[in-house]
Amino acid sequence: MKRKTNWGLWMSVLVTVIVFTLSIPTYSKILLLALYILGIIYLKRSVFYYVKANRKITSENQQDWDQAWPLYRKAIKAGLQKSFVVTSASMFLQKGDATEGKAILEQYLQSSTGKDPNLDNIAKTMLSMAYWMDGDLQKAIQTVDQVYESGYRDKNLFINYTTYALEKGDLSKAKALLDESAEMENSSPGIRDNRGWLYILQGNWEQADELFSDLIQKNPRFPEPYVHYAQVLIHYGQVQAAIDMLRRALEARFSNTSGMKQQHIQHLLDKLEAAETRLKTAKEIDADPVNVASGRMPKPLEGTFAAQDSEILEGFAARPSKPLKQKKRKQEDEEERLPNTDLTEADLQYIREHNLE
Repeated sequence: MKRKTNWGLWMSVLVTVIVFTLSIPTYSKILLLALYILGIIYLKRSVFYYVKANRKITSENQQDWDQAWPLYRKAIKAGLQKSFVVTSASMFLQKGDATEGKAILEQYLQSSTGKDPNLDNIAKTMLSMAYWMDGDLQKAIQTVDQVYESGYRDKNLFINYTTYALEKGDLSKAKALLDESAEMENSSPGIRDNRGWLYILQGNWEQADELFSDLIQKNPRFPEPYVHYAQVLIHYGQVQAAIDMLRRALEARFSNTSGMKQQHIQHLLDKLEAAETRLKTAKEIDADPVNVASGRMPKPLEGTFAAQDSEILEGFAARPSKPLKQKKRKQEDEEERLPNTDLTEADLQYIREHNLE
């Protein structure tokens, strides 16, 4: 493996050696070195701003986040390296002014396209999210499709592209992308959640039940899996279990790029918790899986619905008693318990020796 030469370190050593070999007073040598160090700090100031901004944006206290944005701007203005510029734009998209994040990415692509193809593709994948957030689904799809056609592949590309395909209702495209990214699925809760979302839209409730019951045990940090699992539970009339999932969704981490919004989840939760609106809301959720899975409110249903305080509602699909994995495991166990009637070579030899043929 080829090692990268640290030219900055060697230059500093060289300058230090040269300064101390000069025939000048010691205080002059120290002054020259101090000026050199100050010059390096000035040239590298963008990195210092960037590191300080990252410390602020990763703080648990969201009030610290406001201090990060001026630092990111200073870092970019001071000539921050392009990979850090793209990362800074991502922070704006997720936690700050998404419009500014979008502008940073567009500026980067206008000035640097072609110099680093991989970084270009990462920036375009992020930019597609900005278009999606603006409600321009078609432009978001066109942008990730450019990245996909270039041959670039990573988890974020598959998460974004499948999300847009599912939003559009292009289930065949979503399935093809999910099948292609199957190897990434176990290590990517986002891809796994989108697989479950596809199952919901396909009406494969038993598979969705199995997937989400497994996924939520891993405590994903984003709200979508909990809302999607709540949908599955509502389909089976398990309203109290669905309420518990929505509560867990509200404890997840939200960002500007979250498909689910806190106020939307809270509204669903309030309606399901109230006896007067429990049955009506559950029926609406089950009747409109497309909108609910995309983070929108379900279409209202007409008619009168009785007040309900039951934890399990009647009139919904019957939930299978055993998840698919348990059924498959039971079938495999039963097959293992069946007597083995295959004859081995030793059996055949015994038959021949005892004239039992």
